[in-house]
Amino acid sequence: MRHLDTESLGMLIAIVDTGGFTAAAERVGRTQSAVSARIAQLEENLGVRLLERSRRGIALTETGERLVAHARRLLAFESEALADLKGGTPEGSVRIGMPDDYVDAYFTPTIARFAAAYPRVEISIRCDLSKNLEPEVERGQIDVALLTRDLARPTGELLKKEKLLWLAARGHRPERNEPLPLALFPMGCRVRPHIAAALDKAGLNWRVACTSSSQGGVHSAVETGLCITALPECAAPPEWRRLGAADGLPPLPDMEVGMLLAPAASPAARRLADTLRAAMAMPSAQMPNAQMPTAGAAAA
Repeated sequence: MRHLDTESLGMLIAIVDTGGFTAAAERVGRTQSAVSARIAQLEENLGVRLLERSRRGIALTETGERLVAHARRLLAFESEALADLKGGTPEGSVRIGMPDDYVDAYFTPTIARFAAAYPRVEISIRCDLSKNLEPEVERGQIDVALLTRDLARPTGELLKKEKLLWLAARGHRPERNEPLPLALFPMGCRVRPHIAAALDKAGLNWRVACTSSSQGGVHSAVETGLCITALPECAAPPEWRRLGAADGLPPLPDMEVGMLLAPAASPAARRLADTLRAAMAMPSAQMPNAQMPTAGAAAA
């Protein structure tokens, strides 16, 4: 086999991204049998098995994983070449990932601007802990990710540093309770160990009163007056009380917001990254379409 069929490669990527032949067929606009036949032909032409089928579903073989990595780069280059020759604006889809408390603070102010400039680009957002999103970018499952960088092993491009603030709902004094009650994201959140270390170093007795994987859950726990939390300044609700040394709480380290771009990022993904980069370089008050952020837990 001297050449790779990019249409078949696109079908293989669709199977990997959607988890099956039926969903992949819907994505590429072909029948399931047509997709199955093209993958079988691709395997025959290459003389290797690309997919393993079992009761648990479909998984890539080791060779299949290598081919998909190449395929994503090939299709990205093809898309870029076509866009350049057509002289038009990027089109297609972009998958972006971020902790959900970054959506209001960073993404919402830029989405309208990006959509107006690139109306043919479809954007899908996946919210999760930074540690879970990072490997998905490297595998090409996400095109762009905004992440809380691991201070011990920073990766990606540093976009911004954010102060971490101790916060409590107005009209409540949970910081006076013993042990100190906290609302946090679950284990795996990159800020959580720094919060615990600061409290331990200060010799404070504390407990986790609420754990939530979403900013809404933590927001509700704090609003009831049951506990305090720590948030990046960009996501701190203006009506909440800022706590500090006068309240017996230790200082917190700054957090770093970084951006990762998939190795085979499309022109549309790179344009979105440029838009985010430019917007986050501005002071918060000057960000386009800036809105007052809703509450969240310590950035994950």
